[in-house]
Amino acid sequence: MNTKDAYDNWAESYDIVDNPTRSLDEKVVRTLLIDLEGKDIVEAGCGTGKNSVWFAEKGKSLKAFDYSKEMLSLARKKVINNNAEFSLQDITILWPFDNQICDLVSINLILEHIENIDFVFKEAFRILKPNGKLFICELHPSKQEKGSVARFTDDSTNTEIKLVSYFHSKKDFQNAGKSSGFKSIKLQDWYDETCENIPRLLSILMTK
Repeated sequence: MNTKDAYDNWAESYDIVDNPTRSLDEKVVRTLLIDLEGKDIVEAGCGTGKNSVWFAEKGKSLKAFDYSKEMLSLARKKVINNNAEFSLQDITILWPFDNQICDLVSINLILEHIENIDFVFKEAFRILKPNGKLFICELHPSKQEKGSVARFTDDSTNTEIKLVSYFHSKKDFQNAGKSSGFKSIKLQDWYDETCENIPRLLSILMTK
């Protein structure tokens, strides 16, 4: 099953079934991204809108997009603020935004499905204003090395679906940021109670 079809399938249960990775990502966003007043935000791969709600409430404007029509439909219902716009868009194809239109680009839990992350970083850099920030939160490389991938149970067949996954090391993320032009790169490991010895998530904050 390709990634788009998998997320369309997963959408209905995504917010309902316990998911430590999703829950920790939500916590990380609300811990690190608090200075959003007056900020124009682009959220690439918004999913069902778990973070879109926060961005729309705290920021000046939100432009969010996703590759999954079903995920996007749920995000639109979840966000009631009139400063938010949602669109269907593949992150690996030229983003439908002019240069330097936002203060923050947020990308959460989708880069493991992208083989060529350099293009994504370059697009984020292109649409950010000077001194704008790129925020990324992904499944930690150490978790990937232990075999962790995004997965869910297909209710119609009661089978486990593992999504297509590509490994990106910390160095890969840093190199992609540097080659795109970002001048400051901060990485942080995030743990939760279900994975005491190995960090579950890696957050990255880059400044243009």
